[in-house]
Amino acid sequence: MEKLTVQRGKTAVLLKYDGEMTLEVIPELKRNLDAELAVDKVAAVILDLSCVDFMDSSGIGFLVSVNTRMRSIGKDLYLSRLSSNARKTLNLVQLLTYFKVIETDQDLAALLP
Repeated sequence: MEKLTVQRGKTAVLLKYDGEMTLEVIPELKRNLDAELAVDKVAAVILDLSCVDFMDSSGIGFLVSVNTRMRSIGKDLYLSRLSSNARKTLNLVQLLTYFKVIETDQDLAALLP
């Protein structure tokens, strides 16, 4: 896997992924996410996609799956700092409005004190 960094707040966790979101990396991303969700205090997951330069259908499917899972357990998923390629891909498949997208650093700071 290219690079994943984790920053924990009081009730939210920020995962920043740097690289391509493809079939090869999705299993490890899922394992890392599962480990973070095992912490009871986590009410929200924020995925920083500012360094995602490519996303295939597996990456899109991963995001949809995580969003569905989070909703089903009463937690929130946010996408933050979408790279132009990530934004373009999600917009192309008409899923951009399906996600809660954080557009400003102030909104990010409010979720991750």
